[in-house]
Amino acid sequence: MKHLKIARSGIAALLLATALLVACTSSDQQSQPDQTQESSSASQTAQSDDQSQTQPQRTEPQDQQSAAVSDDEEDQGPQDAQSRQSNDARGTQSGAQEQDEEATVAAADQQRDEAQAEPAEQAQPQQAQDQPAQQQDQQQDQQQAQADDSAEQQEQQPQPEAEQADQQDEPAQQQEQSQPSETDRLRLRAEEISALATVSDLVGINAWLNGAETSVALELAKGNVVLIDFWTYTCINCVRTLPFLTSWDQKYRDHGLVIIGVHTPEFEFEERIENVRAAIAEHDIEYLVAVDNDWRTWRALQGRSGWWPRKFLIGPTPDGSPMGVRYDHIGEGDYEETEVAIRAALEAVGKDLSDVPFGVDVAVPTRGVTPGRQTRELYAGWSRNNGSGGPYAGQEAYFLAGPLVPTFYSDIPTSDRKHNLWYLQGLWETDRESIVHARETDDLEDYIALLIRGRTANVVLTVAEDGEPFNVYVELDGRWLQPDEAGSHIQWDDDGRSYIRVTENDLYRLVFLPEWSEHELKLRSDSDQFRIFAFTFGSYVGGE
Repeated sequence: MKHLKIARSGIAALLLATALLVACTSSDQQSQPDQTQESSSASQTAQSDDQSQTQPQRTEPQDQQSAAVSDDEEDQGPQDAQSRQSNDARGTQSGAQEQDEEATVAAADQQRDEAQAEPAEQAQPQQAQDQPAQQQDQQQDQQQAQADDSAEQQEQQPQPEAEQADQQDEPAQQQEQSQPSETDRLRLRAEEISALATVSDLVGINAWLNGAETSVALELAKGNVVLIDFWTYTCINCVRTLPFLTSWDQKYRDHGLVIIGVHTPEFEFEERIENVRAAIAEHDIEYLVAVDNDWRTWRALQGRSGWWPRKFLIGPTPDGSPMGVRYDHIGEGDYEETEVAIRAALEAVGKDLSDVPFGVDVAVPTRGVTPGRQTRELYAGWSRNNGSGGPYAGQEAYFLAGPLVPTFYSDIPTSDRKHNLWYLQGLWETDRESIVHARETDDLEDYIALLIRGRTANVVLTVAEDGEPFNVYVELDGRWLQPDEAGSHIQWDDDGRSYIRVTENDLYRLVFLPEWSEHELKLRSDSDQFRIFAFTFGSYVGGE
């Protein structure tokens, strides 16, 4: 019995020692996880700092930490099994011992479990605190990296709105490129017409007045017809046709008629644009005027010899040409015939003239009875007198002296004069296009004289070089003009002398006779700027 008590006491002491040993072991294990946790936390913090500086997108440290925690929990499992097996074996000796042992073991197990649970519970909250911070840092790093990538993509790629706008503009641009504009269409059509034309277009035009530059082919491409009129503003024959041209322009412009007055100058001073503009204003011309100072269009349509005035009506022709001459008229007259041709050309291109009456409100000049031939146009310059059509000078001294040499001329008796020639008295100098009074006088002793036949007489003069006006006195059969004989530019001074005032480079109307007749005409001036280019004449009743 005594031995039994001693055995029990020994067993109890053994169990107590075992419990103390287990408690010490748990304490060491508890301190070990804390140290491990602190070391792990410090290592993670250092790694997190290094990662945030070097590799924003790396996530490997978080996975390694979770694996380390799981290994610690798995390492504690075998120790629990061994302790439970040892206690079970020792508890089979007796019931009392079993109860005591079970109580002691239960107490020890509870103490051990609590000790084991405490480090795990302490480690988990710390891990829970560290993980959100790490995840937040990693998320921020990922967001920053994504933002940087997005910025690079935006710089490299066009914005969606710009892409959409470009995509919307592309069809419109492609449509504009594929469909030519009206200007391009007309230009292409004009090129096709020119390629098949049987008459030349306008070429070498120096200036356009009363409108923008154009061409015959372009006007035909628009569905119009073109009437070209060659003229020069000092030509009396041209001047007589202008009222008809301006009336046709007003009447048929809205029905497709395009009139182009090609101004090809006869004299050098007619090349000046300001002189042409003054003539346009004087005659109320509103249609296009093309200045052909180099005579290129003249030669292209008329050749080297031609006429003022001359009209070409151009449009599609019956022979199939899209651009040909439908009507050609030289000189004055035949105005009704010309209008018939205009209407036919317009109707041929589809214009409806059913509501447009025929004719214009312009009096057609008539010649009446002419007992002889009127005086031809007389030129004063050297080039014309020595060219075809000359001579016009009636004195041999003119040809002996030559140009640019002041020469004194002596007139001949009136009875000895010849028709279609002119004669000089006084000091004169010949130029290429004109003859000029070569001195200043006081009593009008120098003059030019000629025989005239017809109703009207005109002269082409220019102003002085310094622009100062001067007077030219006009005599008919040795006397001053009467009002019923005077042209539109004639004036009278206080002594009743008839004269013209030269203020511009122009054609001046001298004589307008009641009947067709023959007379001697004289022009006198004291000015050394008195320069004569040509004389023109007419036989129209009521005309110029």
